[in-house]
Amino acid sequence: MRNRLMIGTAALLLASAALAGAQDKPQQATTPSNGTIDIGGRFTDVDGDEARYERYRALQNGVNANFVFGKETKDWTFDFLARNIGYEDGRYVLNFNSRRWKFTALFDQTPTNYAYYTRTPYNCTAGDCSLDANLRSQVQAGSAIGVPNTVPRVLAGTSYDSIANPFDLQSRRDTLAAELRFSATDNLDIIVGVNTYKRTGNMPWGASFAFPVGIELPLEIDNRETDWLGALEWASHQGMARFEYQHQKFDQSIPSLRWDNTQFATDFCRYGIPGQAPGTCYDPSGYTNGNGPAYGRMALPPSNTVDRFNWMGMIKLPARTTANASISTGMNRQDNELIPWTTNSSINTPAVWAAFPELAELPRDTSNMHVNYVTGTANVSSRAIKNLTLTGRYRHNSRTDFTSGFDAVEYVRFDAVPEETGGITHALNISRNTFDADAAYTGIAHSAIRVGYGIDRWEHTHRTTEGWQDNTARVSFDFVGNQWVTLRAQYKHIDRDTIDLSIESLDEMGMQEAARFYDEAARKSDRMSLVAEVMPTSSLGVNFTFTKGKDDYAEGDPTQEFGLLDNNNTAWTIGASYAPSDKVNLGVDYGRETFDSLQESRNANPAPDAQWTDPNRNWTLSNDETVNTFSAYVDLVKVLAKTDIRAAYTYSDSDQAFVHGGPRIASLSAANQFVALPNVTNTWQQFTVDVTYSISKSFGIGLYYLFEKFDVEDFATINTAGSQTLPMAALGSQTDTARIDWLGGLITGYGNRPYKGQTGIVRLFYQF
Repeated sequence: MRNRLMIGTAALLLASAALAGAQDKPQQATTPSNGTIDIGGRFTDVDGDEARYERYRALQNGVNANFVFGKETKDWTFDFLARNIGYEDGRYVLNFNSRRWKFTALFDQTPTNYAYYTRTPYNCTAGDCSLDANLRSQVQAGSAIGVPNTVPRVLAGTSYDSIANPFDLQSRRDTLAAELRFSATDNLDIIVGVNTYKRTGNMPWGASFAFPVGIELPLEIDNRETDWLGALEWASHQGMARFEYQHQKFDQSIPSLRWDNTQFATDFCRYGIPGQAPGTCYDPSGYTNGNGPAYGRMALPPSNTVDRFNWMGMIKLPARTTANASISTGMNRQDNELIPWTTNSSINTPAVWAAFPELAELPRDTSNMHVNYVTGTANVSSRAIKNLTLTGRYRHNSRTDFTSGFDAVEYVRFDAVPEETGGITHALNISRNTFDADAAYTGIAHSAIRVGYGIDRWEHTHRTTEGWQDNTARVSFDFVGNQWVTLRAQYKHIDRDTIDLSIESLDEMGMQEAARFYDEAARKSDRMSLVAEVMPTSSLGVNFTFTKGKDDYAEGDPTQEFGLLDNNNTAWTIGASYAPSDKVNLGVDYGRETFDSLQESRNANPAPDAQWTDPNRNWTLSNDETVNTFSAYVDLVKVLAKTDIRAAYTYSDSDQAFVHGGPRIASLSAANQFVALPNVTNTWQQFTVDVTYSISKSFGIGLYYLFEKFDVEDFATINTAGSQTLPMAALGSQTDTARIDWLGGLITGYGNRPYKGQTGIVRLFYQF
């Protein structure tokens, strides 16, 4: 459950504020200090999804307390900040600076609130999620419903609903950081630091047993990452250099997850099914029909370490030239114990091992992974010629994998079926080299013309290509320094070519030879942008921005037929700001963004079936989205005596369509076998107003109000015939109760749900 405010801390702050207010104001000290105690009450009311309203913050009812203190002398300065004291999103920062010493410390908490309405029949502890054994036996015997896989079973609902308990689906990250800098000389600093954060709580986690048995669990989280830093930094008017060592360690307290199967209390075992190896009882179709193990097991992100050595330097050269460079090397190690091939006792038998001998034991007991990283940069900028600036940049990244291969030709799919369709793992090596050159001419008054060219080459191992290369040409024009108009226009064209496309690899993967992966496919891209600001008076400004981009994969590779074919996006905003005096400042903005993409695929049995080459089996998916945003703000400072008023409003809406087409969809529609997906729409609004009133030089009161409203319709969110559910009249009257089951799934009920929330804070300020 969510933490509550520490009442003792709040009471102490209240007492301190009252005591300070009762004392006479002291004379100004020779070492001045100042601070603010901000304390009051917070009141929140939410209708709908309370967790989504809070999300990465804590807004529950209680005392609202903040504290700021600073002190300065001729030799040192000190300040301390405490924000949202006692809550799960509290932040505490301390700084100390003197001529030789600088110290910073931070403690910060960040919650992730997924949902407070979720339910699960699982009893989950660290690394284990179990179900009621008696109910599992009934499901296996057919007298109860586990995961509904037919419409009548969906109407009846899962039998696990009767034992599903509500819980808060949320996690929290606690960060502690500190850095100490000692200036040994005027030019040399010694730096040490640590940054550690721990994650606890739970999160939604997919743990399926087969295609029709999808499971979502509240996965328990308990891990920590710690980064240690030691550095030497030298600087002068001529240049600087920094030498640095970092040790990063990730500690996983829960190395694996074991969870019960909703459909079986014992491992499936039936002899005589076609396709079984002699003397065995597993189902060769277990990964598609769900006839599998009684429980599953999977590895979670493992503990590992990274050691890095970093160097960077900068030097000023003659002829108004500056050069800088850096190099970083890292060594990643991970050697955790491997989990067995399977938990299934129907597969861990001598009969199966006789047919699949490699499943008798793992090729090795631990992962024994060893990866090195190298990053290097070099930059030169020169203005040796008047009005002409030349810039060159080079960057290198590489990943070298020394991990020995792992023989997984024989493996177990979904803990249900032994197979020989796997392979031997290969080292994933990556090399990326980027070079950019730019020239800027400023010989025209108030203007700058820039042209540039870049080459970005990414090479890797063991995919359908060996990488890609981008060739980029760009040009821009800036008009600045004029009191009336500021303008920037830019255009960029990118040609991406694949490196050594392997049709044989596509065949080996069972893919169409005309299919491509979007992240490495050839394409032609165009980007353009315009930013303009007009200032007809010193107090009035009007701004306009426009961007447009297009990725055309079909033009980049005419042989591509399947995969992502094109992607287009356009965005523009227009706004105005008005500040007639130091007391009044207001503004308004409106923007519109559109996105659309097209992909194509073929629904067909593999060759030599005639479907494999039949264009009538092709289908397309167009994903189109339109987003509108509007914002306005007004700041009134002392327009009313002793009063500051700040108000802001933001509105955003999105309408996203998933439009299927092509001959395959037409034939399914004619046979009444296709249901179009409805649009996913959402609207979000936020209004804030912050009013403060100064009672005296030391005391003030304030009122803060926050209102948010989120409306959404998402077909992926399952309710009991609720407003966010695919229409299904047979489910009866509409409610917004979250379902934990649906066709082929047993879930927690987490999804995109609407809310309307408001928070008010009454505040008392004491400044000293």
